[in-house]
Amino acid sequence: MSQTSQTRASPNKSRRIRTHARSVRSSIFSNIFRSAKTFFEAASDSKTIEESVDAGPNRHNVEIEKVRRRSRWMYANDSFYRQACRQVANNVVHYGIKPVIKDKKLLKLWNRWQKEADVRGRMDFYGLQYTAGFITPRDGEFLVRFRERRAGDMSSGVNFQLQMLEADHLPLTYTQAAPNGNWIVSGVERDAIERPAAYWIYDHHPKDWQGTGQQSLIPKRVPAEDVLHVYMPERLSDSRGYPWGASALNITERIRTSDEAQVEKQLAQAGIAGVFKKPRLASDEPREEFDTETDEGGRNFVAVENGSMAVVPEDWDVEFAPQSQSDANYGTFRREHLSGLAVAMGLAVEHITLNFEKLNDRTYRAVMLECQRFIESIQYHLFVNQFCKPVWRRFLSYAVLHGLWTLPDGQELEDLFEIEWMAPARGHIHPVQEIEAFTKAVENGFTSRKRVAAAYGEDVEDIDLENAEDMKRARAAGMIYPVYPAVVKDDLTSSVEQYGVAVRAGAITPQSDDEAAFRDAFGLPIMSPAVDEYWKTSGGIKQPITLSSDTPTAAPETENGDSVH
Repeated sequence: MSQTSQTRASPNKSRRIRTHARSVRSSIFSNIFRSAKTFFEAASDSKTIEESVDAGPNRHNVEIEKVRRRSRWMYANDSFYRQACRQVANNVVHYGIKPVIKDKKLLKLWNRWQKEADVRGRMDFYGLQYTAGFITPRDGEFLVRFRERRAGDMSSGVNFQLQMLEADHLPLTYTQAAPNGNWIVSGVERDAIERPAAYWIYDHHPKDWQGTGQQSLIPKRVPAEDVLHVYMPERLSDSRGYPWGASALNITERIRTSDEAQVEKQLAQAGIAGVFKKPRLASDEPREEFDTETDEGGRNFVAVENGSMAVVPEDWDVEFAPQSQSDANYGTFRREHLSGLAVAMGLAVEHITLNFEKLNDRTYRAVMLECQRFIESIQYHLFVNQFCKPVWRRFLSYAVLHGLWTLPDGQELEDLFEIEWMAPARGHIHPVQEIEAFTKAVENGFTSRKRVAAAYGEDVEDIDLENAEDMKRARAAGMIYPVYPAVVKDDLTSSVEQYGVAVRAGAITPQSDDEAAFRDAFGLPIMSPAVDEYWKTSGGIKQPITLSSDTPTAAPETENGDSVH
């Protein structure tokens, strides 16, 4: 091409380059501002942005049925999902959230009743708490129905029990106007300001045996004061709870599928010991063949037992299968995706896998600080307020009504409804360091012994009584422990010691009246006039002296033994 042709082509090429550049810029800005018709990009109707489904808090309650079914299946078949639900119970309930009852008679009555609280007779009250601890994350909610008992049915005399029911007893599809003008939303009848007025409950489990036929599939109205519907609300005005692991069910199922695929891969590779290579024949002469078996697919194979050797015909070769190796990154992949299930349950992934190799004591403390906030929230907002307190109010009312316990003078029943509930103690990661921290905090007034005892799941008053009994028993047996000194100084002895320290420090000038008061308190005789006279001649220095015993008013002796006259 000539110079002139190149010059003529240059403008056209420049235009093409500029056009291409504008096209590229237009494409870029088109992608960036594709949703610029709305101020919030998340509010755009662009196809690149997923359109979300929105509805009221109870619009899709019927979908909870499917989510709950999948959650229960995963709980029964997937070990990690099962552990996640049980870890909620382990951390929130453990051995039980217990009331702090000061009155000994009332405490004894409570302990008798709580042992027979379960209508089925399997659990005590704290066992019901633990059962609720893993049912709640698995199903999202549970019901407790107060059941009246006849006089004489209960050994404690408090004639009611607790019937724990699965959420299936409360139909999700039962939404209609109630005969009294209230609205029934998914089995929960609510008044004009959305307070539960009643619950429409099946007598029998709708997916189980129905003892009365079709009549058992008709829900019956039970007043709200006789039912506890326990769940953590996710939206204002919602009526039902759903499984906590709903957001992680799909990924958990995929992890389960991935685990099965990895295991099958290992088994398939381990199942092939090797292959026999047939030689290439230089002629068509017949060669010795193997005695082989045929599998279902028509493929030939040679069965080889452990420790056996195969005889290979002449010119044949054997190639052993390489040892199977797992994906080195699969453990990390699996841990990170199991974290989704753990977070959905309010836990750390180590709670589910029980594999703490990636944590040290400091990182574990940081993890537990975050998890502890959630655990304490569930303890207080869910179990104490929705389950424990209503049961306590019913128990206390029945105890007074049946004459089993009398209110103290000057108190009303409502005064005792608000009682302290003690959460179970949490274990220590580094006991020595944590106990020293507690000790210093109490010594410097940053906390109290009561709060420290509560952290151990104990009542400080019970601890003091037990310590007093232990100390008394140890001294009576003549045993000395570091925590229990051999001699206990009474108030008078302590006062004398404190007085002496103050005198030696120059904070107090000793007075004759003080000396007379201490002598009188200890039952000692009054000061001898002879000693008092001698101290006047000694310049006011009250040095120890000895009186001779021959005369009651004998003068004190000097340093060389002569009597003072």
